Amino acid sequence: MNLKIAIPTGRLLEEGLNFLRNFDRGLPEPSQVSRRLIFRGDKFEILLVKPLDIPTYVEERITDLGIVGRDIIEEKMNRVAILKRLNFGKCKMVIASYPHWELSKNETIYVSTKYPNVTEKYLKEIWKGVNFKIVKLNGSIELAPLVKISSCIVDLVETGNTLRENNLVIKEVLFESSAYLIANEVSFVWKKSEILEFLDQIEYLEERYDKGNNL
Repeated sequence: MNLKIAIPTGRLLEEGLNFLRNFDRGLPEPSQVSRRLIFRGDKFEILLVKPLDIPTYVEERITDLGIVGRDIIEEKMNRVAILKRLNFGKCKMVIASYPHWELSKNETIYVSTKYPNVTEKYLKEIWKGVNFKIVKLNGSIELAPLVKISSCIVDLVETGNTLRENNLVIKEVLFESSAYLIANEVSFVWKKSEILEFLDQIEYLEERYDKGNNL
């Protein structure tokens, strides 16, 4: 098996690398990665990539596969093959605001987010007849209601601690997210046997885990 895989820096790095080490013990442990951005194991070549760039790396066939959250897949909308949902990186895409805040159709609702495409898609579906305007921010989204940039936010939530610390609550869950395995469409043709073998190994690992949990 000789596959190039992009995995995200940030919150999914440790889980992503530990996941791949189940299939390639030649890969380093997360604590050994240091500042390297490319490294090789016995089966995989790994590229460490900013999460938002992973679908582009896969679409352009810089790598054959990528591990990335559903939030990024839906936001970027690249042409990639979505192969499998993985059992880590679980979180939620939510609408959050102050406890007392209620949606009104009589005013323009300002919504701050790092995910403008996701926000527009889902709010058009669930906020029928509501006039809203998206305010694109790149960080500290929870600050937006505090300084009155917006009435609410759309953001990814893992534990909810940051929301609680800023007196915000979840108003609605847009979707459940987790890590996904994606593939370049051409690689899935030319390296189909290797990719299917990898998928079989993932299925086997999950079956063993499920059986172990049921013991």
